Amino acid sequence: MSLDQIQEISKEIFEQGIVGFAIALVSISILTFIAIKVSKRFFASLQKRNRIDEMTRRFSFRLLSVFIYTFAIFGIVTQIVPLRSTALSLLAGSGIAVIFIGFAAQEAFSNIIAGFFISFYRPFSVGDLVNLPGQNITGRIEDINLRHTVLRTFENNRIIIPNATMNKSVLENKDSIERKVCNFLIFSISYDSDVDKAKAIIVEEALAHSKLLDVRSVEDVENQVPQVNPILFALNNSSVDIRVGLWTKDAMDGYFMLGDLRDSVKKRFDKEGIEIPYPYQNVIIKK
Repeated sequence: MSLDQIQEISKEIFEQGIVGFAIALVSISILTFIAIKVSKRFFASLQKRNRIDEMTRRFSFRLLSVFIYTFAIFGIVTQIVPLRSTALSLLAGSGIAVIFIGFAAQEAFSNIIAGFFISFYRPFSVGDLVNLPGQNITGRIEDINLRHTVLRTFENNRIIIPNATMNKSVLENKDSIERKVCNFLIFSISYDSDVDKAKAIIVEEALAHSKLLDVRSVEDVENQVPQVNPILFALNNSSVDIRVGLWTKDAMDGYFMLGDLRDSVKKRFDKEGIEIPYPYQNVIIKK
């Protein structure tokens, strides 16, 4: 069988014959490859010039890639006669199927739209430390795609959250403007303990910690405003609470600093005779 005969027979399957289909397939593949590469470099260039951030670059590139691959697949399908006829028949006569598909894809489309709004308004960026109080989730933004956002927790777990949930949730971005944070540390001591002595111990241990950040202005330093200033915070049933605000360059440093200070201050309290009480009650038995 000659090539011309094969070409003629193949026209029953391929509109332009097997040779035309092969040329179209190679051309579409090359154009798709070039379009993906150009898109990737374009968004990388925008990020390099600080026009967009990492999160917007990732989401925009993925969204554009979906359109490019969709057009490429459509271009290939239109070259295959049986598939083209089936596709046109489904498009023209299966309105009910389209409705069902629309309902099934409703959540997927809502996540895509939500991802678009997140990328456009940028309530957070890749690398930001965020807290979702409603979901009791805290972690760093690791990635965002067309469907979901990935958070990495302090335990190094990955939390997958739909974009629609991220878009409508109350979100605390700890890195949105500046990363430095005031960390509040509370110690409870007994009513019999020396409050001034307990405050002095807290000040000494806090000032000795390497992660403590001095946020005082030059005027504050000249006026001898203390860097660490514990206050009597509350008078409870069985304890006196002392609270102090301590600044660190970011929330991560604050997390570790508070842990260190709880340990060192507790040891100093034990050594200096400052009691950390536990709740107790006096029971009176009447005869």
